[in-house]
Amino acid sequence: MARERGDTMTEYVEWEDRVTHALTDLYRSYGYGRYRMEKFEPYELYSEHKNYLKSSVITFPDSSGRLMALRPDVTMSVVRAVAPDEELKVYYSENVFRQERDTQEYREIRQIGLEYIGGETGYPEAETLLLAARSLECIGGPFALCISNMDLVATMTAGHTQDPEVMKRVLQAIRRRRPHTLKDLPVPEDIREKLRTLVTLPGRAEDAVAALRRMDDGSLTPPIDELETVTGVLEEAGFGEQIRVDFSILNDTDYYNGISFAGYMDGVPKAVLSGGRYDSLMHRFGKPQGGIGFAVYLGELERRLRTRPETDADILLVCGSAPVSEILSAVRKLTEEGYTVRACRQASEGFAAGRVIRLEEVAE
Repeated sequence: MARERGDTMTEYVEWEDRVTHALTDLYRSYGYGRYRMEKFEPYELYSEHKNYLKSSVITFPDSSGRLMALRPDVTMSVVRAVAPDEELKVYYSENVFRQERDTQEYREIRQIGLEYIGGETGYPEAETLLLAARSLECIGGPFALCISNMDLVATMTAGHTQDPEVMKRVLQAIRRRRPHTLKDLPVPEDIREKLRTLVTLPGRAEDAVAALRRMDDGSLTPPIDELETVTGVLEEAGFGEQIRVDFSILNDTDYYNGISFAGYMDGVPKAVLSGGRYDSLMHRFGKPQGGIGFAVYLGELERRLRTRPETDADILLVCGSAPVSEILSAVRKLTEEGYTVRACRQASEGFAAGRVIRLEEVAE
C-alpha cells in the first residue's frame, strides 16, 4: 500500500521550520513586515558600539580594502536604516555571528525576532510583551516570561551612580540576586534597602508590583505604573501564571531603558528569548523616536525541540550490481508512493531504515 505523501512531508518538516513559520505568521498578523539585511555590514557600524554587542566582531577586507563585518546583530541594522520620526514594525529571520562567552568560540546563531520603532508611549510595550508571550506559547511547553524596568533602577540610584563602575557593581549585584552583596555598594543605606527589595521580590507579578509600591516615595511611580500596565495586559491575555517581575535580567544602561524582559523554557538552561526598550541606542544613531523589540534564539531551543527520527529512511534499497537506470527507476517508483528511500549497493550497519528490500522486490 502506498504511503500518503502529505504524511511524509509533515513528518520530515524540521522543528526549526515549524517554529519559524508559526512565529512569522504570528508577527504578520499584527502588521509586521519582513526585514532582510545583507550578510556583510561595514565594520564601523559596530566598532562604535562594542559595549552594546558584548562580543567581538568577525571582520574581513572587501575588494576595495574596506573593512567589513559578519553581522553580529540585527537591531543595529534596523536602527540605522529607519528614518528619523518614522514608525516601523518589522520582523526578521536571520543568522548572526557571535562569540560564545564561555568558550570564546564564534558561532553562527539562527534567530527570529521583531522590532517596533516609534509609536505612542505605552502601546508598543504592551504589544511587544504580548507577542513575546505568544511566541513562547507557539514554541510549546512550560515557559516563564521575566520582566523588569531599567528606569526604576536608574531613578532609584540617581545621584549615587554617576561613576560607571559603581553602576556596573549595582547592576551586577541585582543580576546575581544575592542580597548580601549589596552591603559593599557605595550607596546610602536607604538605597541598599530598596535594592534588597528588587532582589527578593515575590514570584507573582501582582505581589511583586505591590511590594514595589510599598517602597515608592513618589519618584518610582512612572516605572512601577509601566510594569503594572504590561503585566496586567499579559494577565488579561491568560498569561498570569507564566509572568514574573524579575530584576536579574537588567540590560546595559548605556543602550537600554524602560522595560526589559527574557523568556525561559522548561528544560533549556539559558534564555530562549530576550528583549527590551532601546531608546538610548536610537538616540546614539541620531533617531529621536523610541524602539523596542526581542529575539528568539533558535539555537538554544535546538536541544529541547530537535528529536532524532526513529529511522533515517523508510526503505533501504539494496541494489547489488544492477544498472543505474534500473536503480533510478525503482527509487522513483518508491518515492512516488510516498516513501523515503536510500539506495546502496549493499546493506551496511549504522543506517536505520524502516525496512530493507532488494531491488528485485520492487514490483514493476
